[in-house]
Amino acid sequence: MGMKVLIASLAIVLGGSAAYPQNRDILQLQKDMITLQQEVRQVQESLDQNNAVMKALVEKMADQVNMISGGMQQMSLTVDGLKSQNDATSREMRTILTNMNTSVKDLEESMSSVRTQVNSISREMTTIKTTSEPLAGPDELWRTANVDYSVGNFDLAISGLQEFISKYANDPRAPEAHLKLGDALVGQKKFQPAIDEYDFVLQKFPMSDKTRAALLKKGLALADSNQPQLATSTLNEVVKKFPNTSEAASANTKLRELQTPPQQQQQRRPAPR
Repeated sequence: MGMKVLIASLAIVLGGSAAYPQNRDILQLQKDMITLQQEVRQVQESLDQNNAVMKALVEKMADQVNMISGGMQQMSLTVDGLKSQNDATSREMRTILTNMNTSVKDLEESMSSVRTQVNSISREMTTIKTTSEPLAGPDELWRTANVDYSVGNFDLAISGLQEFISKYANDPRAPEAHLKLGDALVGQKKFQPAIDEYDFVLQKFPMSDKTRAALLKKGLALADSNQPQLATSTLNEVVKKFPNTSEAASANTKLRELQTPPQQQQQRRPAPR
């Protein structure tokens, strides 16, 4: 309960800070929240693994009990066969078998109790998961994914944005979610999946105000993935479709860079200090 209150309080603080410039304290608070979320997930994964091991051990013990029971039944039949030959030996073995039967029954009862406890733990784990990680709404998912992206946790950002898109495909922020997902993929140098996200924005949301950025970023990703001809074509399209915009200016800058021979590009780079 304390952890849920802490996470909820952090979310409120983060939500309230959106109207102000981020400073070092807010950014550190965001990082701490992300670290806390990661630790919670790791603990839950560890508990899941331990629970699975316990279940496997219980089933293995149950199999062994069944094998012992089967062996004892065979021994009982053998004793019955020996009874006519040696009554004293038969009585001794019968006593041993009776004691073993009692022990096996006790073991079976213990196994049943262990099964009950394991099932109870499993149910409690399910309850903990659903209460400690309630279903996030669109605003919470969006905010968390953006925080992950802003601090460079691209894996978490990609996962959060994909979840947002899958659950809230009709949300007005969907075009921006695909655009930011492409940016996060570029951050991991996964250029082709990023280009696919930019294309999705262009095809699915042609009237969105994100299309200019999507087309420009597609051209830049093509250039970064060593596809200069496609990059040039796409960047020229930006200049033609969206003249006198910041996107067109950025596209022109990249076009000049692509048209510059590699040797001159190297010469223009500042010498390392």
